[in-house]
Amino acid sequence: MLRKPDGAVNGNRLDLIRVLLTVGIVCRHATTTELSSTTAAFSAFTQGIVWLTEVCVPLFYVISGYLYFRNVPLNPQPKWFLDKYRSRFFSLVIPYVIANCIAWLCFFFAIKEMPSMVSGFFGDSWKDPVFVFWTGPVNMSLWFIRELILVVLLSPAVYLLVRYTRWWGVLALGLLWAFKIGPAPLFFFSLGACEGVWKIAPVERWLMAPCRVDIRSRAWTYFVYLYHYLLVIGVKKGLIMLLHPQGTMALFGIYLGSVIIVLGALTLVYGGMRKIMPRVTGVIVGGK
Repeated sequence: MLRKPDGAVNGNRLDLIRVLLTVGIVCRHATTTELSSTTAAFSAFTQGIVWLTEVCVPLFYVISGYLYFRNVPLNPQPKWFLDKYRSRFFSLVIPYVIANCIAWLCFFFAIKEMPSMVSGFFGDSWKDPVFVFWTGPVNMSLWFIRELILVVLLSPAVYLLVRYTRWWGVLALGLLWAFKIGPAPLFFFSLGACEGVWKIAPVERWLMAPCRVDIRSRAWTYFVYLYHYLLVIGVKKGLIMLLHPQGTMALFGIYLGSVIIVLGALTLVYGGMRKIMPRVTGVIVGGK
Protein backbone atom coordinates (compact mmCIF):
# COMPACT_ATOMS: atom_id res chain seq x y z
CA MET A 1 0.00 0.00 0.00
CA LEU A 2 1.23 3.49 -0.84
CA ARG A 3 2.03 5.73 2.10
CA LYS A 4 2.06 9.48 2.49
CA PRO A 5 5.27 11.08 1.25
CA ASP A 6 7.30 11.28 4.46
CA GLY A 7 10.31 10.17 2.46
CA ALA A 8 10.93 8.77 -0.98
CA VAL A 9 7.84 6.64 -1.49
CA ASN A 10 7.03 4.92 -4.74
CA GLY A 11 3.92 6.01 -6.59
CA ASN A 12 2.09 4.13 -9.30
CA ARG A 13 2.20 4.03 -13.08
CA LEU A 14 -0.33 6.83 -13.23
CA ASP A 15 2.24 9.07 -11.51
CA LEU A 16 4.81 8.16 -14.15
CA ILE A 17 2.31 8.97 -16.91
CA ARG A 18 1.64 12.37 -15.37
CA VAL A 19 5.37 13.14 -15.23
CA LEU A 20 5.79 12.20 -18.90
CA LEU A 21 2.74 14.22 -19.94
CA THR A 22 3.95 17.27 -18.00
CA VAL A 23 7.37 17.14 -19.65
CA GLY A 24 5.58 16.71 -22.99
CA ILE A 25 3.55 19.87 -22.43
CA VAL A 26 6.68 21.86 -21.58
CA CYS A 27 8.29 20.51 -24.77
CA ARG A 28 5.23 21.52 -26.77
CA HIS A 29 5.11 25.06 -25.45
CA ALA A 30 8.84 25.49 -26.07
CA THR A 31 7.97 25.38 -29.79
CA THR A 32 5.64 28.40 -29.64
CA THR A 33 8.17 31.24 -29.66
CA GLU A 34 8.55 32.77 -33.11
CA LEU A 35 12.00 32.77 -34.67
CA SER A 36 13.38 35.39 -37.04
CA SER A 37 15.00 32.60 -39.05
CA THR A 38 14.64 28.86 -39.08
CA THR A 39 15.51 25.85 -41.19
CA ALA A 40 13.41 23.19 -42.84
CA ALA A 41 14.89 20.52 -40.57
CA PHE A 42 14.16 22.45 -37.37
CA SER A 43 10.63 23.28 -38.54
CA ALA A 44 10.04 19.59 -39.20
CA PHE A 45 11.40 18.79 -35.74
CA THR A 46 9.09 21.26 -34.00
CA GLN A 47 6.10 20.02 -35.99
CA GLY A 48 6.99 16.51 -34.87
CA ILE A 49 7.05 17.65 -31.23
CA VAL A 50 3.64 19.29 -31.65
CA TRP A 51 2.26 16.11 -33.23
CA LEU A 52 3.72 13.81 -30.54
CA THR A 53 2.45 15.94 -27.67
CA GLU A 54 -1.05 16.34 -29.08
CA VAL A 55 -2.18 13.55 -26.71
CA CYS A 56 -1.00 15.26 -23.51
CA VAL A 57 -4.00 17.44 -22.68
CA PRO A 58 -6.64 14.85 -23.70
CA LEU A 59 -4.92 12.26 -21.51
CA PHE A 60 -4.89 14.68 -18.59
CA TYR A 61 -8.67 15.01 -18.97
CA VAL A 62 -9.00 11.21 -19.05
CA ILE A 63 -6.88 10.89 -15.90
CA SER A 64 -8.92 13.61 -14.17
CA GLY A 65 -12.20 11.85 -14.95
CA TYR A 66 -10.82 8.50 -13.85
CA LEU A 67 -9.52 9.80 -10.51
CA TYR A 68 -12.68 11.82 -9.87
CA PHE A 69 -14.93 8.76 -10.14
CA ARG A 70 -12.56 5.98 -9.13
CA ASN A 71 -14.10 5.57 -5.67
CA VAL A 72 -17.63 6.66 -6.46
CA PRO A 73 -20.32 4.57 -4.69
CA LEU A 74 -22.92 2.76 -6.77
CA ASN A 75 -25.64 5.30 -5.96
CA PRO A 76 -23.88 8.48 -4.81
CA GLN A 77 -25.87 10.91 -2.72
CA PRO A 78 -25.75 14.69 -3.34
CA LYS A 79 -23.32 15.01 -0.44
CA TRP A 80 -20.77 12.94 -2.36
CA PHE A 81 -20.78 15.47 -5.19
CA LEU A 82 -20.75 18.41 -2.76
CA ASP A 83 -17.65 16.95 -1.09
CA LYS A 84 -16.06 16.58 -4.51
CA TYR A 85 -16.92 20.17 -5.38
CA ARG A 86 -15.33 21.33 -2.13
CA SER A 87 -12.23 19.26 -2.80
CA ARG A 88 -11.88 20.51 -6.38
CA PHE A 89 -12.39 24.10 -5.27
CA PHE A 90 -9.16 23.82 -3.26
CA SER A 91 -7.31 21.72 -5.85
CA LEU A 92 -8.42 23.54 -9.02
CA VAL A 93 -10.02 26.94 -8.46
CA ILE A 94 -7.61 28.36 -5.87
CA PRO A 95 -4.40 27.28 -7.71
CA TYR A 96 -5.94 28.58 -10.96
CA VAL A 97 -6.68 32.01 -9.49
CA ILE A 98 -3.26 32.27 -7.81
CA ALA A 99 -1.41 31.29 -10.99
CA ASN A 100 -3.37 33.82 -13.03
CA CYS A 101 -2.73 36.58 -10.49
CA ILE A 102 0.99 35.88 -10.68
CA ALA A 103 0.78 35.84 -14.49
CA TRP A 104 -1.04 39.18 -14.45
CA LEU A 105 1.71 40.72 -12.31
CA CYS A 106 4.36 39.30 -14.67
CA PHE A 107 2.56 40.74 -17.68
CA PHE A 108 2.16 44.11 -16.00
CA PHE A 109 5.88 44.26 -15.23
CA ALA A 110 6.98 42.91 -18.62
CA ILE A 111 4.75 45.22 -20.65
CA LYS A 112 6.13 48.21 -18.75
CA GLU A 113 9.78 47.18 -18.66
CA MET A 114 10.36 44.51 -21.35
CA PRO A 115 7.50 44.64 -23.87
CA SER A 116 9.44 42.59 -26.43
CA MET A 117 9.33 39.59 -24.10
CA VAL A 118 5.55 39.31 -24.36
CA SER A 119 4.87 40.84 -27.77
CA GLY A 120 2.79 38.75 -30.12
CA PHE A 121 1.40 36.40 -27.50
CA PHE A 122 -0.94 38.12 -25.09
CA GLY A 123 -2.52 41.17 -26.74
CA ASP A 124 -4.53 43.34 -24.37
CA SER A 125 -6.51 40.53 -22.75
CA TRP A 126 -4.53 40.79 -19.52
CA LYS A 127 -6.18 44.18 -18.84
CA ASP A 128 -9.56 42.58 -18.21
CA PRO A 129 -9.79 41.14 -14.65
CA VAL A 130 -12.67 38.79 -15.54
CA PHE A 131 -10.77 37.49 -18.58
CA VAL A 132 -9.62 34.46 -16.59
CA PHE A 133 -13.18 33.23 -16.12
CA TRP A 134 -15.12 34.25 -19.23
CA THR A 135 -12.68 34.38 -22.12
CA GLY A 136 -9.54 32.57 -21.08
CA PRO A 137 -6.76 32.58 -18.51
CA VAL A 138 -4.14 35.31 -18.39
CA ASN A 139 -1.64 32.46 -18.25
CA MET A 140 -2.83 30.98 -21.52
CA SER A 141 -1.77 27.38 -20.84
CA LEU A 142 -4.23 27.25 -17.94
CA TRP A 143 -7.21 27.03 -20.29
CA PHE A 144 -7.02 23.30 -19.48
CA ILE A 145 -7.80 23.94 -15.81
CA ARG A 146 -10.55 26.42 -16.62
CA GLU A 147 -12.25 23.83 -18.87
CA LEU A 148 -11.71 21.13 -16.24
CA ILE A 149 -13.47 23.30 -13.64
CA LEU A 150 -16.45 23.61 -15.97
CA VAL A 151 -16.54 19.86 -16.63
CA VAL A 152 -16.32 19.11 -12.90
CA LEU A 153 -19.41 21.28 -12.40
CA LEU A 154 -21.17 18.90 -14.80
CA SER A 155 -19.90 15.79 -12.99
CA PRO A 156 -23.38 14.68 -11.73
CA ALA A 157 -24.60 14.63 -15.35
CA VAL A 158 -21.41 12.82 -16.40
CA TYR A 159 -22.03 10.19 -13.74
CA LEU A 160 -25.62 9.62 -14.89
CA LEU A 161 -24.40 9.30 -18.47
CA VAL A 162 -21.76 6.66 -17.75
CA ARG A 163 -23.84 4.92 -15.07
CA TYR A 164 -26.82 4.25 -17.31
CA THR A 165 -25.33 4.17 -20.81
CA ARG A 166 -21.86 2.81 -19.97
CA TRP A 167 -19.52 3.11 -22.93
CA TRP A 168 -22.32 3.90 -25.40
CA GLY A 169 -22.83 7.37 -23.97
CA VAL A 170 -19.10 8.04 -24.10
CA LEU A 171 -19.03 6.81 -27.70
CA ALA A 172 -21.81 9.27 -28.54
CA LEU A 173 -19.81 12.12 -26.99
CA GLY A 174 -16.79 10.94 -28.97
CA LEU A 175 -18.74 11.12 -32.21
CA LEU A 176 -19.96 14.61 -31.37
CA TRP A 177 -16.37 15.65 -30.66
CA ALA A 178 -15.12 14.04 -33.89
CA PHE A 179 -17.68 16.06 -35.88
CA LYS A 180 -16.71 19.21 -33.91
CA ILE A 181 -20.14 19.47 -32.31
CA GLY A 182 -19.32 18.50 -28.72
CA PRO A 183 -16.49 19.83 -26.52
CA ALA A 184 -13.34 17.72 -26.28
CA PRO A 185 -12.91 18.17 -22.47
CA LEU A 186 -16.34 16.67 -21.78
CA PHE A 187 -15.64 13.64 -23.98
CA PHE A 188 -12.21 12.84 -22.57
CA PHE A 189 -13.28 13.48 -18.96
CA SER A 190 -16.27 11.16 -19.50
CA LEU A 191 -13.99 8.53 -21.01
CA GLY A 192 -11.91 8.52 -17.83
CA ALA A 193 -15.07 8.63 -15.73
CA CYS A 194 -16.36 5.49 -17.42
CA GLU A 195 -13.19 3.64 -16.50
CA GLY A 196 -13.47 5.00 -12.96
CA VAL A 197 -17.08 3.86 -12.55
CA TRP A 198 -17.00 0.52 -14.37
CA LYS A 199 -13.30 -0.36 -14.17
CA ILE A 200 -11.80 -2.58 -16.82
CA ALA A 201 -9.82 -4.77 -14.43
CA PRO A 202 -6.59 -5.08 -16.48
CA VAL A 203 -6.49 -1.30 -17.02
CA GLU A 204 -7.12 -0.64 -13.34
CA ARG A 205 -4.39 -3.05 -12.24
CA TRP A 206 -1.90 -1.62 -14.71
CA LEU A 207 -2.53 2.00 -13.76
CA MET A 208 -2.36 1.36 -10.02
CA ALA A 209 0.65 -0.96 -10.14
CA PRO A 210 3.61 0.34 -8.07
CA CYS A 211 6.22 2.26 -10.02
CA ARG A 212 9.60 3.70 -9.08
CA VAL A 213 8.37 7.30 -9.21
CA ASP A 214 8.29 9.34 -6.03
CA ILE A 215 4.71 9.96 -4.98
CA ARG A 216 5.64 13.62 -4.45
CA SER A 217 5.82 13.93 -8.23
CA ARG A 218 2.06 14.58 -8.15
CA ALA A 219 2.62 18.01 -6.64
CA TRP A 220 5.69 18.68 -8.81
CA THR A 221 3.84 18.00 -12.05
CA TYR A 222 1.04 20.35 -11.01
CA PHE A 223 3.48 23.11 -10.05
CA VAL A 224 5.35 22.76 -13.35
CA TYR A 225 2.12 22.82 -15.33
CA LEU A 226 0.87 25.92 -13.50
CA TYR A 227 4.01 27.99 -13.95
CA HIS A 228 5.98 26.73 -16.96
CA TYR A 229 4.33 28.68 -19.77
CA LEU A 230 5.54 32.21 -19.06
CA LEU A 231 8.97 30.95 -18.08
CA VAL A 232 9.54 28.82 -21.16
CA ILE A 233 8.59 31.70 -23.45
CA GLY A 234 10.80 34.14 -21.53
CA VAL A 235 13.78 31.78 -21.39
CA LYS A 236 13.59 30.92 -25.08
CA LYS A 237 13.22 34.55 -26.16
CA GLY A 238 16.10 35.50 -23.87
CA LEU A 239 18.38 32.82 -25.31
CA ILE A 240 17.48 33.84 -28.86
CA MET A 241 18.25 37.52 -28.20
CA LEU A 242 21.49 36.62 -26.42
CA LEU A 243 22.86 33.97 -28.79
CA HIS A 244 21.32 34.82 -32.18
CA PRO A 245 21.24 31.16 -33.22
CA GLN A 246 21.83 30.27 -36.87
CA GLY A 247 21.53 26.80 -38.35
CA THR A 248 19.66 23.69 -37.33
CA MET A 249 21.96 22.56 -34.52
CA ALA A 250 22.00 26.01 -32.90
CA LEU A 251 18.20 26.21 -33.04
CA PHE A 252 17.92 22.72 -31.62
CA GLY A 253 20.31 23.68 -28.82
CA ILE A 254 18.21 26.75 -27.97
CA TYR A 255 15.07 24.63 -27.89
CA LEU A 256 16.56 21.84 -25.77
CA GLY A 257 18.27 24.35 -23.48
CA SER A 258 14.96 26.14 -22.90
CA VAL A 259 13.23 22.91 -21.87
CA ILE A 260 16.05 21.87 -19.54
CA ILE A 261 16.38 25.32 -17.93
CA VAL A 262 12.64 25.60 -17.32
CA LEU A 263 12.26 22.13 -15.85
CA GLY A 264 15.38 22.58 -13.73
CA ALA A 265 14.45 26.06 -12.50
CA LEU A 266 10.89 25.10 -11.58
CA THR A 267 12.13 21.98 -9.80
CA LEU A 268 14.56 24.05 -7.73
CA VAL A 269 11.93 26.70 -6.96
CA TYR A 270 9.36 24.10 -5.99
CA GLY A 271 11.84 22.22 -3.79
CA GLY A 272 12.91 25.43 -2.07
CA MET A 273 9.35 26.60 -1.50
CA ARG A 274 8.38 23.19 -0.12
CA LYS A 275 11.11 23.50 2.50
CA ILE A 276 10.75 27.20 3.35
CA MET A 277 6.95 27.58 3.25
CA PRO A 278 5.31 24.17 2.95
CA ARG A 279 1.81 25.35 3.81
CA VAL A 280 1.79 28.11 1.21
CA THR A 281 3.23 25.72 -1.36
CA GLY A 282 0.56 23.17 -0.47
CA VAL A 283 -2.13 25.75 -1.23
CA ILE A 284 -0.47 26.68 -4.53
CA VAL A 285 -0.49 23.05 -5.70
CA GLY A 286 -3.98 22.33 -4.41
CA GLY A 287 -2.99 20.22 -1.43
CA LYS A 288 -1.31 17.51 -3.51
